[in-house]
Amino acid sequence: MAVVLQNRLGDQLKNYLRALEQLEQEKQEISSAIKETMEEAKKEGLDVKAIRQIVKLRKIGKENFEEQESTLHDYMLALGMR
Repeated sequence: MAVVLQNRLGDQLKNYLRALEQLEQEKQEISSAIKETMEEAKKEGLDVKAIRQIVKLRKIGKENFEEQESTLHDYMLALGMR
């Protein structure tokens, strides 16, 4: 009985490890594609830092963006930066 459970556990682990390894490979490929796209944008004269910031802001949504922007503005005022 213990051998059967051990074999089953080993099979489960192998399946998860294969899936995770595949996902890591896909993640690396996506990372490379993002890097290439940013390099192309830079070659076209676009500001890559600004593009990254816009992607980040679009990801968080309009409400969260406005909330963060308001907080940032308040903090900058408190520090005499505006």
